[in-house]
Amino acid sequence: MLWKRVVGLVAVVWVAAGACSALTGDGSDNVFARAAVPASEARLDDAVLAFHVGPANDEMFTPLGRVHKPGFLVLVAQDGSIRTIRTAAMDQATLAWSSHGLYFSDENTDYVLDQDGLTGFRNPKAPGQNLNFALRDGGAIGVYNKGGTEGGYLNQVTVTTDTGSRLYDVQGNYFNGADCDGQIFGLSGDPGSHLSASASIPGMSSKADPGASPQMLARLYPPSPTGAEELVAWRPSFDAVVVPGQLPCHRDKIIFLSWDRDADGSQHPRVVTWNTRTGHYRHRPLTFPDNTKLSFEPFGLSSYGPHSLRDDHLDWIYADGRVFSTNIATGRTTELFTTNLPRQIGGTTKPYFAFTPTKIHALNQLYESPGDLTYLTFDRTTGTPTTTPLPIPNTNLNRSHLNLWRITPHPTP
Repeated sequence: MLWKRVVGLVAVVWVAAGACSALTGDGSDNVFARAAVPASEARLDDAVLAFHVGPANDEMFTPLGRVHKPGFLVLVAQDGSIRTIRTAAMDQATLAWSSHGLYFSDENTDYVLDQDGLTGFRNPKAPGQNLNFALRDGGAIGVYNKGGTEGGYLNQVTVTTDTGSRLYDVQGNYFNGADCDGQIFGLSGDPGSHLSASASIPGMSSKADPGASPQMLARLYPPSPTGAEELVAWRPSFDAVVVPGQLPCHRDKIIFLSWDRDADGSQHPRVVTWNTRTGHYRHRPLTFPDNTKLSFEPFGLSSYGPHSLRDDHLDWIYADGRVFSTNIATGRTTELFTTNLPRQIGGTTKPYFAFTPTKIHALNQLYESPGDLTYLTFDRTTGTPTTTPLPIPNTNLNRSHLNLWRITPHPTP
């Protein structure tokens, strides 16, 4: 295998912006541990942003054996002050936030945090998360990376409600997915035991790389009658690069950007629309009025999400910080504005982005630099930024078991 109820109403103390010195390390003296509140005193209060930091998978499982280090749920208030909740480990922890509460998990427990307090349901699972969806009517669906087995590649799906949490296995590895009116669908280039089902379908094998798998669309929730995933359709894109995370879905159609590799080996950056009911897909090449050219590696560092869709356009952020808008029917793409926050492998600027209906939210780290992290919001129409410093030193993040993967803003416009 490759991967291995508490309620409180007590007011909590926020750590004020600028109040912490540049503490480092993974012991009890780091800024996240100092901002921690007891689980019995935890509640959402006026948090506007949330994220999780903790150990990566290779820090948990070492040649010397399993290493147990804590993770921390971090809540950011409007003024930039923070407080945290200590958790067990979860690599690439992904949060889901709705009007019903903030849903998150560690390797032992599934949680929901709201204005009344913190509720946890014990539910041991793989310590690596791919996706998390907050359902409109309450509850959440999480997807976790269980790893490869003799029978194929497995993920786990958790279903968390107000009364408990349950778990089941699904075939395939799903780094991308979408909530289509309460049904959760996943995209996978590693379809597990389903791969044999594509062999008899014309066009679903690669001439350039016979060992490559086509892209699979499957329904993960509700589960099939057998209690697992339900295969929906295939698409002839082999080793496609799709930005990991939750994708927009509109009228049963998932919309996403993909750097496709066709059966003959040719490569194309495209906008794709995939119908979850019929299995029919449509793709359009991305075109630019000023002849902008995209590159493979920066394309994979782009950012967008379930709220990126506006009318018939998909808004997204390229790795150099520019915000683009793509017409999903034609592929025509225009620049809206720039965030001036480049995201590069090995670069010194490490921004994390998330979309809400009217804003782009960003948490920016100047890696290994003096000073603190910055929380920014950009108006999606004008590009006007608002900046708030956080009391988290740049040097206290993405080192020594304190890794950040994604940010989740409050689900208001």
